[in-house]
This record gives sequence, C-alpha cells and structure tokens, in this order.
Amino acid sequence: MRPLIIGTGSIGQRHIRNLQDLDVTAQFLLLRDKAYEDDFSRSLDAKVYGDMDQALAEKPDFALIATPSGKHMDALVPLIEAHVPVYLEKPAVTTRQEIAQLQSCLNSTQYSAPSLVGCNFRFLPSLGKIREMIQAGRLGTIVRANLVVGQWLPDWRPQQDYRKSYSAQSDMGGGVVMDLIHEIDMARWLFGEFDQVRALMGKFSSLDIHSEDTACILLGNDGPPLVSLSLDYVSRQLVRRYEIVGDQGTLIWDLGEQRVEFIGPDGSERIDCGKSAFDVGETYRTAIKIFTDAVHHNRPTSPDINDGLKSVALALTAKEAGQR
Repeated sequence: MRPLIIGTGSIGQRHIRNLQDLDVTAQFLLLRDKAYEDDFSRSLDAKVYGDMDQALAEKPDFALIATPSGKHMDALVPLIEAHVPVYLEKPAVTTRQEIAQLQSCLNSTQYSAPSLVGCNFRFLPSLGKIREMIQAGRLGTIVRANLVVGQWLPDWRPQQDYRKSYSAQSDMGGGVVMDLIHEIDMARWLFGEFDQVRALMGKFSSLDIHSEDTACILLGNDGPPLVSLSLDYVSRQLVRRYEIVGDQGTLIWDLGEQRVEFIGPDGSERIDCGKSAFDVGETYRTAIKIFTDAVHHNRPTSPDINDGLKSVALALTAKEAGQR
C-alpha cells in the first residue's frame, strides 16, 4: 500500500505503526511543511512532500489526516476533489462554516470514495455489546443515560507541554466538547439523533489553557431517553463511565474497572464481552483495518465523513447552548 500521511504527531505515528503491521512493504508518503525530513521520516524511508499537488501526483492509495482538527480542512478539500479515500481523525472539522464548506465540496464532487472518521470507540467490543443489548430491548424503555469522562489534561501527553497542545486552544479544535467528542458520538451511536440540547460549560480550573475544561450537556427529544454528558480536563484519575437506565434494567460500563454490569429485578450480572473488550489501543488497529479493507474492496465504512459531520454538528450545538 502507498498511504499519504498528513500529520505525524503521536496519533499519526500510532496509525503509521498499525499500517506497518498490516503491510510491512507499505511505502509511506508524508505531506509536511517545507518537505521537512527528520530521523522519523528517514526511518520509514518515506517520500516527503511540501505541496499537496506533488503528493497527489504520486497517486496514493488513500490519505490519513492526523493534524490538529482545526487544520483538517487544509487537506480535506483537495483530497475530496481528487477522490482520494480518506481516514480522518476526530473531530472531522470544528466550525459551522467548515461543515457547510465540506458538505458543499462532497456534493459538488459527488465524492463516493471510502472514508472513515476516527471515532474508534465504536470498535470497542464492550461498547458494541452494550449497543446489542440496547437494540435487543434488554433494558426495556430507556429513560436516561449518563456518560462521564475526565482526565487531568497534563497527564494526557506527559512528553508534551499541555499548554502548547491543541487541546489548550479552542481555535485549534481544543476544549472538552470537541476533544472528547467520543461521548457525543457514542450518544448518537447508542441512542440515535437528538433535537434538544442544553449545556453549561467553561474554563473553571487552574489549568493554563484557552479552551473550556468542563462541560455538562443534556440531550433529548420529545420522548426518552434523556442523555447527560459530563466532560472535563480536570479529573486527577482517568474516569470513563456510562450508566444507562431502563425500566427493565440498568447497564453500567466502566472503562477503568473494565466491567459491564447489568442490574435487573433479580440482581446484578457481570456481562462477558469477549477478548479485548476494553482494549482501546486495539480499536485503532480495528479501525484502520476496516478502512484499508474498504479501500481495497471499494465499499463504504462507518462512521464515514457524513456521519462524522453529524457528531460535529451536535457538538457545536452544545457549545452554542453553553455560551448563551
């Protein structure tokens, strides 16, 4: 395979390693400012380009975008116009204007190449099991759900000054709403679309950042469920925990404790979700394999760019609600 990689930070390098595992003969093309070469690019024996047109002239099999989310559009538009399959890190874009511009580009080009947005939690077996149980009606009528995620921002990438990360800058796509869009995407994936959004958010902690570090979001429709999202950069110990309440039972998913528990009228039951049930690292490998298989067979994937834009639109609606 001949992938074009745009963005070789920590997440870009993770994807590159996973692509190497899939194909040891992969020839990497890198798009970098001023065609910058370093020990990493040389270790890949990569061809490095400073211009998108030059990179596209090499006819890459697909492109992978892992730049800060605020810069995604710089690469997305020319790739879509060239009908190149795209793996796009989440969130797909960060503003209403970008959503409109991207949708216009997708429509005008009639883009139909495989695409995948990196909402990789959809590929976590334990969450897949929860979705199966919901769809099978095991919980009865679901009345509410609470999705909680938090971690002390300086602990995310210990090798990097958190104040210089994109997370610290709202204009680069930072802030908990966009940065932790997995939970917004999970709400849609588990419960469907929402047309009512309420939110409160802000920068409340001592963190030296220019983006919101805490958000509480409430999602709903005319009927159930009511879904609350609690997001923060502040929790000193990583927490990622979902509670889903129905009239026939309650489901608890806890990433830290690596458990899925069903609580029904006859007591509680630990749910076996199979191998790698809580292995987030494995979800990146699963996602990239699904995408490369889709490219090879020219078939659709999920979540594709259009699906990814729906999660961004919901996130922006929450941000707008929180700023009123």
